[in-house]
Amino acid sequence: MEIKKDLQEFNKRWGIIEDSTYGEEFIKFKKRVLNILLHIDEHVSNNNISLFCQILGIQEKWESGIYGDYSEIIINELIKENTEKEFYRLIHIIFNYLEIGTLYRESFIKKLSDAIELSNVNLAITSKNGKIILYPKGETALDKILVNEVLSFLNDESQKHFVDALNSYLNFSRKNAIKSAESIRRSLEEFLRFKLKNKKGLKENLVELQKRHKAKNRDPILRNIIFQIFSYLDTYFNENSKHKDGNIDEPENEFLIYQSGLLMRYIHKIIP
Repeated sequence: MEIKKDLQEFNKRWGIIEDSTYGEEFIKFKKRVLNILLHIDEHVSNNNISLFCQILGIQEKWESGIYGDYSEIIINELIKENTEKEFYRLIHIIFNYLEIGTLYRESFIKKLSDAIELSNVNLAITSKNGKIILYPKGETALDKILVNEVLSFLNDESQKHFVDALNSYLNFSRKNAIKSAESIRRSLEEFLRFKLKNKKGLKENLVELQKRHKAKNRDPILRNIIFQIFSYLDTYFNENSKHKDGNIDEPENEFLIYQSGLLMRYIHKIIP
């Protein structure tokens, strides 16, 4: 974002040191979001406000006005929530489960994207088929190529599992890391089925992938590298997510997401 870059350069010229803690940076981001969504309740129907309350399992609260009953429960829940990941979850619910007028929704999402770019928080955003996806921010270049671009070409089944992997990683815990790894495995499996036009499992399709490589006269060393990476991943999944519960930490979870994105991007390029 030009504003953020310009301010960074200004600070550098004048020797201004930004020493805010991460908690303070999150509070700044939260205030930016509240500014954007201040009147969000006015842009959703009463039925959608009820749906919001049902999703969260909270009591509906209504006031009487000259135009009928109204509520401010959505903005109030955003104001109350001070836990970072739970705050992101509220944003996810608002934009993916509630019906908002198209023009207002697009405007909100654009402003939300700008707020994320302006903020120093561990959050990135992309969209697919009308839904927004929030996930932990990694390296910008990697996210663009191995997350955003990958989501643009995945088929429905593999995309669903890849998004599940991102969401589980966003709400990181040992249990969710196992879910994320299993979703990555399913995404790879479904993408290979889609590309190879069969219903075989991941391990069986590694052999089919080798045949495709050979038929296209791909370099034998590269063929072996791809086969070995897939084989190691298959073994890893069997030991940590498919048949057993592994002790997967955050760096491992991130590596699995990027590695699977790299493999699927490569397969997308070599198999039309």
